[in-house]
Amino acid sequence: MATEIKNASSLKLQFNKGLGPNGKAVMGSKTFSNLKESSSADDILEVANAIGNLQKHDLYDVVKIDYTSIS
Repeated sequence: MATEIKNASSLKLQFNKGLGPNGKAVMGSKTFSNLKESSSADDILEVANAIGNLQKHDLYDVVKIDYTSIS
């Protein structure tokens, strides 16, 4: 029987950097590792918005990435 072990999560912020020469949206991202396991979705979103406000480009999306090891 397989066993799942939860590992530290990451936070990925995606930014809209405007339009490229071909007229398509250009996106950029920043990833922050080792989120606290006890962090709620509201806490993560609050921090993401605070970081987003410090950036040059507009915050487009906030993604929480959960990692799980299976053995």
